[in-house]
Amino acid sequence: MDENNMGNNNSIENNNDANGFVMVDNPAPQASQEPQEPQTENQNQNQPVQPEPEPAQQQNTYYEQPVQPSPMPSEDNTYRFQNVEAQNVKKKKEKKAKKGMSIPKILVSAVLFGVIAAGCFFGVNKGLSDLFGTKSEIQGVDNSSNNGVALTTVSGSAATVADVSGIVEKVMPSIVAITEKSTQTSYFGQTYSSEGAGSGFIVKQDNDQLLIVTNNHVVADADKISVTFNDNEVADAMVKGTSESNDLAVITVKLSSLKESTKKSIRVASLGNSDQAKVGQMVIAIGNALGYGQSVTVGYLSAKNREVSASDGSGKSTTQVLMQTDAAINPGNSGGALIDTNGNVIGINSSKYFSYGSTNVEGMGYAIPMSDAVSVINDLMDREVLKDSEKGYLGITGRDISESVSKAYGIPVGVYVAAVSDTGAAYKAGIKQGDVITKIGDQTVKTIQEVQEKVNSTKAGTTIKVTVQRSNDGTYKAKQVDVVLKGKDTLDGLDDGSTQQQNDSSQDYNNDNYNNNYDNDNSQVVPWGGSIY
Repeated sequence: MDENNMGNNNSIENNNDANGFVMVDNPAPQASQEPQEPQTENQNQNQPVQPEPEPAQQQNTYYEQPVQPSPMPSEDNTYRFQNVEAQNVKKKKEKKAKKGMSIPKILVSAVLFGVIAAGCFFGVNKGLSDLFGTKSEIQGVDNSSNNGVALTTVSGSAATVADVSGIVEKVMPSIVAITEKSTQTSYFGQTYSSEGAGSGFIVKQDNDQLLIVTNNHVVADADKISVTFNDNEVADAMVKGTSESNDLAVITVKLSSLKESTKKSIRVASLGNSDQAKVGQMVIAIGNALGYGQSVTVGYLSAKNREVSASDGSGKSTTQVLMQTDAAINPGNSGGALIDTNGNVIGINSSKYFSYGSTNVEGMGYAIPMSDAVSVINDLMDREVLKDSEKGYLGITGRDISESVSKAYGIPVGVYVAAVSDTGAAYKAGIKQGDVITKIGDQTVKTIQEVQEKVNSTKAGTTIKVTVQRSNDGTYKAKQVDVVLKGKDTLDGLDDGSTQQQNDSSQDYNNDNYNNNYDNDNSQVVPWGGSIY
């Protein structure tokens, strides 16, 4: 995912309207007006209309992207969308009032309805049976091993479903509610405490701790995190690792802090393969909606591979490829589980759309595909919390090469190396200006942030494998190098001044001579700088 190039695609296109989605803070809700049906003779003309009650002011922040507009409080680490004015919204035609039916006609209609309804209910039940088939066997996963988490392989079709209570009962011990407390600073410099709510689920248990997955935006900048289990017991948690670019985080709870009854009541979630999920199949969303505790909603997998862009309070935007569902995903559901009818987690609830112009939007929730998340989760579980002086650095500046830039200029997707410190780790390993970093270890990287997260979570002195694409007469070829990471003190020559000078050149980004800028060693010179890492 490309985070710094998201400004070019901050909207989701609508084929029927030229307007897109614009992301700003705290959009005001708008209500659509529809003509009222004229009353019939059987309706009470003097029936008073009850005013809609004002929603109660919420005191907490419920993490779900985007959170519902006012009265929900504004938080910098939640994503919000305001939609431009929708056009061509057709209104229903007014119908003329009709006279009431005679009693004989009503009786005949009732009989016909009974016959038709009986046939429909049978057809629905038969259709569900044919669609979902019989319950399949689930191959178990050994989550107690030290090899990380793995996807569950399911043979056969999904289970027959008319009542999901059995599935929910099986999964609920894996789901947790998360509460975070943080300190905020007001515009006038005053500090105050805030509290937010989110969701998560248990992915692994070892001899000392539970490992729980949630969204990064749920725990970002938290001073204190607590977890509520299915038996309502509460325990403190700590952040193990976070990935802002993937909006994922792993938190841990010490087993020693849990009662024996709680240890017996919880279980590790079974992770499903979202690549095998089919559009139209039934899904179940479980999470801590509005901070009231666990709730369940049911719907269908509406679409896969949806590109969704969102912006936080700082203006930084991210784009993710997500699964779309019409199962209700509400504030507080973020980090919760989207499960299939076999009880496997196939997605991590993360965001929703709530309106488009003056038109309310229903049934457009999004979840991170589990197949994409597993490798990131395993990496986060292995991360060690490091002091700033212990973190490893490459000693380069770089810039994201997005899909659009790649197509326009013929540069591979990845992180373009704009400058290399002659005292840094990258220089010693042979990485050159003009190289494009595409992998660190086995993990594909597309943004500076992904490189930073990977490198800075590794101790200085550690050897890592870095894959770069290097230009040779205009043709890029992959090259793998071993890099011994160095400390932050090796960033000589990459001070703020040089970075600013490079950033000042970004105005030439669209210069027609861009493709002609090559130096003598065939490395393409990109006229912009980037972050130091």
